[in-house]
Amino acid sequence: MQTRRSRVQLVFLLLIASTVVSGAHVRANSSAGSEHASVQRYLYAATILDDGDEEGGIDLTSPEVIKKIRIINLGPVVNTPSLDYAPTVTADGKTLYFVSDRPGSMPNKDGDPSHDFWATKKLENLDTNFFPPFNIDTIHAYGPELSVNTIYNEGVASIAADRQTLVFTGCNRPDGFGDCDLYIVDIEGDKWGKPRNLGRQVNSEYWDSQPSITSDKSRIYFASNRPGPHGAKNIDIWYTDFDEETNQWKPAQNLTAINTDGVDWSPFIAPDNITLFFASNGHKPNIGGLDFYFVKKTGVGPDGKDTWSKPTHLPAPLNTTGDESFLSMPASGDVMYFASTRKDLPGYQGKLDLFMAFVPTFFRAVQVRVQVIDECSGENIPATLTLRNPLTGRVVRDSVTFTEKVKDFVFGNEAFGTSKDPNVTIDLEIEASNPLYSSKKVIQRIAKPKITRDRDAAAKPDEYDVVIRMGQRPVLDADIAESQYAKQNPNDPEMRNFRGLVMRQIATITLYPLLNYVFFDVGSSEIPKRYILFRNPEQTQNFTDERIPGGTLEKYYHILNIFGYRLRKHPNATIEIVGTTDDVNPEEKQGGLKLAEARARNVYNYFRDIWGISEKRMKLTFLTRPKRPSNMKDTMGIEENRRVEILCEDWEIIKPILDKDPKVVPQPETMNFVLKNGIEDKLVAKRRIEITRGDKQWKTILTRGTTEPTVEWDWQSEDGVYPDSTSRIGQPGPKVSTLVPFSAKLVVTSTSGKECESDPITIPVKYVSTASLGAEYGEEKTLE
Repeated sequence: MQTRRSRVQLVFLLLIASTVVSGAHVRANSSAGSEHASVQRYLYAATILDDGDEEGGIDLTSPEVIKKIRIINLGPVVNTPSLDYAPTVTADGKTLYFVSDRPGSMPNKDGDPSHDFWATKKLENLDTNFFPPFNIDTIHAYGPELSVNTIYNEGVASIAADRQTLVFTGCNRPDGFGDCDLYIVDIEGDKWGKPRNLGRQVNSEYWDSQPSITSDKSRIYFASNRPGPHGAKNIDIWYTDFDEETNQWKPAQNLTAINTDGVDWSPFIAPDNITLFFASNGHKPNIGGLDFYFVKKTGVGPDGKDTWSKPTHLPAPLNTTGDESFLSMPASGDVMYFASTRKDLPGYQGKLDLFMAFVPTFFRAVQVRVQVIDECSGENIPATLTLRNPLTGRVVRDSVTFTEKVKDFVFGNEAFGTSKDPNVTIDLEIEASNPLYSSKKVIQRIAKPKITRDRDAAAKPDEYDVVIRMGQRPVLDADIAESQYAKQNPNDPEMRNFRGLVMRQIATITLYPLLNYVFFDVGSSEIPKRYILFRNPEQTQNFTDERIPGGTLEKYYHILNIFGYRLRKHPNATIEIVGTTDDVNPEEKQGGLKLAEARARNVYNYFRDIWGISEKRMKLTFLTRPKRPSNMKDTMGIEENRRVEILCEDWEIIKPILDKDPKVVPQPETMNFVLKNGIEDKLVAKRRIEITRGDKQWKTILTRGTTEPTVEWDWQSEDGVYPDSTSRIGQPGPKVSTLVPFSAKLVVTSTSGKECESDPITIPVKYVSTASLGAEYGEEKTLE
């Protein structure tokens, strides 16, 4: 037992010389306790974020990060005039365990408060407000010497990431091997299990303390003053690995890669299981006393042991001229808790206090920029805007106009409710209303802004641009009456419910009165070129007076051929050819009867030479003016008197012309386009309807105004023609064939020059052949 006391005294000499306190605050008796009562330490915490990763992670080598670190003493809520040290925080950062000999700790054999485990909680990891601490084990389910907190001293603890396992330091316990040993205990719900000594493989007859367990519970780092590579008068960092096969902890190994001949202790393995923090007075540089350093595991060496990076010294303000020890961080890596003897910050309580270091955070705002545009033209339009936050129920209203086209809405952190979840989103409901367009609602998801450590960055909001498209594109429709043919044939499946153009072929007989005059130019006896004349008798073979194309005028220009055809068809008929002058114009008077005779003979010769009419059947008469002259005082009357009259009393010769060519007529004769601009009427500059058939342009209709709801169309193309039977598609039926349809679209041009098109509509076209007959009368004229 004397040997044990000597070892304890040796430890105290080490501690006093380095002005530090062990994780267990080693003291085997009250005299040792009073010795250490004069040593002052403080517990601190820190939040540190890398500027490049504001969600977590540590870059303690960055000068910019170090400049932003704020360190606070946890103050009288957590710290006391007693010793408060050895913080260890849970993975979620909400529960902080530490060691204290404050009143409320279990009394030791001398009646003084022992060093017990205490805990304090807070709502969120980054909060700086803590609830009052509580002793974590006041029940002592396994007696005053074998529970978590005992009458002896408990030191530094480490809680695993799963929050179900606690490794801690227990001193002078009945089942111990040395001054202070490492113990492990399971948490069963909200109750502590029975602590278990890690055994002789790990613990020694010396001082073993300050454990830090990895997140996967595969290794424990700790400090010990057992003899090592640097002798038996210093403190080194050791480690033990868990053996999955034997379910035991392997023999402890000295972490030779980072240990010095000074004090190296207070290890803390970060959640990544690679970065190891520790305190040391043997590494350089050093501000003073025990400073914080960290190393990173880089691989495995030839000897099978881990290789480590060169230790990195943490600069001020984390390190001071005093002693810093017992660093701990949550899994997020954004807060550092530690103990220190520093007195330079408000809240100092005395002896050893807990501190928290962090980089102050700022919430960015969310800026939602809303504009309302016309769906088709892309023009901004006025609207009333209503924004509703479904998370808080708050409703905000404003408006956009023709001049104020974009409205900004700013949402602060409070818009995302009270949840501390950084991934909160809001499905913001945004409704735009315009009496000409009704209303439209859109959902815009906005995310809670990320926390930033940069005040200038916080002034720049997260921006969301919301464009609400209202109205619609132009709409074109067709209002087409049912065709007469469809009405007459309701049982024809081709025409049932048919709404389109029917090109109906009708066999007709049209009567054109026969105008028996040939008019001549002033002073000329030549038959004018406007009359259609054959050059030889062979050209007359296929002529018939029932198939002359065109209307009245076109048929009249065949007058000589019509008489020639009928005279040849009726060989007994005779005619009188009377040549005249107008007897007014000088040229006509000068020509007199000779001019009249020449005119008559030219007609006479055409009948004889081209149509083969016998001279015996034709009588020639010459007059200076007609027997029944037209008005001699009227210009047109004078022109009519320069003529050749073909006189005949045979009905077959002078009867009207019968045209038996079939006609193709449109049914219905017209249709109406129904137009909807889509955009606001005052934004419309002009409109047009583009009509095509197949891949060819058929007709472009320019509307007279910009608001007329309908436009009439007569089916005709730009050239004034209708669809004909040559454009059939598909298999023709007995009577009804399908022709290439029309395609039409409305094009609206806005005042800004932008064009917007409607969806095209298709208008079907049918061609109907029929045997129905009709009788019509052509125009009767005496002059072309």
